[in-house]
Amino acid sequence: MASITILSAVIFSIAVLSSADFVTVKCHSSIGYAGQPSKLHCVLKTEESPEIEQVFWRYEDNVVLIVKDDAETEQGRFKLADAAWRTSKDISLLVGHTKISDQGRYGYTVVTNMGITTGETRLDVKATYSQPVTTYKLDKDEKKVDLTCTAKGGYPKGAIHWFDGHDTNWTRGAQTTVTEEADKSFTLHSTYTSADASYAPYRCVVFNSEWKEEGKESVELDITRISKLSSSVETKHIAAGVVVIGSLICGLLVALLICKRRSQNALRRPSTQPMLRLEHQDYFDPPDPEAGKGLEHQDYFDPPDPEEGKELKMEADKDVEPKSL
Repeated sequence: MASITILSAVIFSIAVLSSADFVTVKCHSSIGYAGQPSKLHCVLKTEESPEIEQVFWRYEDNVVLIVKDDAETEQGRFKLADAAWRTSKDISLLVGHTKISDQGRYGYTVVTNMGITTGETRLDVKATYSQPVTTYKLDKDEKKVDLTCTAKGGYPKGAIHWFDGHDTNWTRGAQTTVTEEADKSFTLHSTYTSADASYAPYRCVVFNSEWKEEGKESVELDITRISKLSSSVETKHIAAGVVVIGSLICGLLVALLICKRRSQNALRRPSTQPMLRLEHQDYFDPPDPEAGKGLEHQDYFDPPDPEEGKELKMEADKDVEPKSL
């Protein structure tokens, strides 16, 4: 190990002094997943056809791979991804069984017959959270419930959200703690206390750093207890609905009665003339339209002359002849 470190230091110092501009390596950042192989893509690009003599890969200050001539010295989980690297000019680094601690910047040095070139690339590592584990505890009244949810092994930091049976998000009422483990992964632990048991079932949903869902678990409470709570809530809602509908119906009936009475009162207007008995009357003279003319502007009527009445009576007595006995 000491000889490898010394040799790498010598090669790096030479690379700084004798770097060939016409020999370049094209790399791009890579994303790996914990527990799986990861590949850092790097390929030699040049118009010429140089021969690769040596390849060095380092992570931070440690040399992880040295390839010289036909001999490849593996450092644990690191090796060249392409076995035909001499002809393909592909010096990509393959990281086996990637760990979160493998995340960071990697440096390379390529020695050819036309010169030496160096550079860097980056590996980002992600880890999927485990399936969440949930627990619950009902209070004495069986109306409130305390919920817990735990997910482990994820990276980077994620989040836990709580949803009820109606897909309402109750995360604001929960407390979530994030703990970094020895392997740099994170453990998420969320507690949601005094949740309304009638809104069950609740769901614990785990999101990664990109807000993509990685796992979920439903909290199924005691069916018998929850059904009682749900039925009581439904009964209250039904009773409230009946009261409201009944009040509306009563109001409509009262309004209809009031309108009916007003209509009847409007039709019953008092008569300005006395009722005429028609059973002994043969006919009615039609009203004389000329009789009422001139009266609309008359202020008063002349009183009847008593003498005219006496004369009319005497003439009527003369016409009546007494019958002979």
